Amino acid sequence: MVKGRNSRSSLRSTSARDKAMSTDRRILKNQASTESTRLILRSIVNNPQQYSDDEVLKQALKSQGGVAKLEYAALIDGKSVHKNSMSLNTLKTYANDLFDEGFEGLNQLRLKTVDILDEYIHRSIRPNSQSRAGLRSRIIKLEETLEKHRSVNFILLQAISSAMSTITSMKDAPDDSILEKRAKDGLARIRAVASLNPHPFDMAPSTIVSMKDYIGGM
Repeated sequence: MVKGRNSRSSLRSTSARDKAMSTDRRILKNQASTESTRLILRSIVNNPQQYSDDEVLKQALKSQGGVAKLEYAALIDGKSVHKNSMSLNTLKTYANDLFDEGFEGLNQLRLKTVDILDEYIHRSIRPNSQSRAGLRSRIIKLEETLEKHRSVNFILLQAISSAMSTITSMKDAPDDSILEKRAKDGLARIRAVASLNPHPFDMAPSTIVSMKDYIGGM
């Protein structure tokens, strides 16, 4: 009888261990897919020409659920990147855990890829710039660029306001642990705000930069 009890106990232990290993593999798979999602979206922003003919991808980018369900493989910077299909709730959970900007930042990146792909496709088929239609297209493009820069200015003002609020709250922190938390939360807010900007103003720099770095692209 003792032997039987020991055997059942061993089976339960093995089952629990197998279940834990399965859970660990699932977590790692979801983490990898969430990180791959951001890598793929950033690659689209930087190289729209590489993805402009992929109709399946472009359709998936139109919605949050589409991106979550998308199963996709790409070669990015010489490395193979693979994203598995997952539920939207799963993508949201892991994005909030893994990224400072959370799922909101990831979704803003998705929206940015849609705009950039549309702009690239529109630019590749636009008429000759010397024709009347071409000049009209150029005027529309310049007006869109002006509106984007107005949006950039507004968003940067929000980032400055958030930074000022963070500095004030850090100054009043009663101890180092709260000081560290307020600093971390403040940086996360600033990154989230900065991510709303169009490329290349969508990343909060880790070091002080000069506006000269951006003049050529403005």
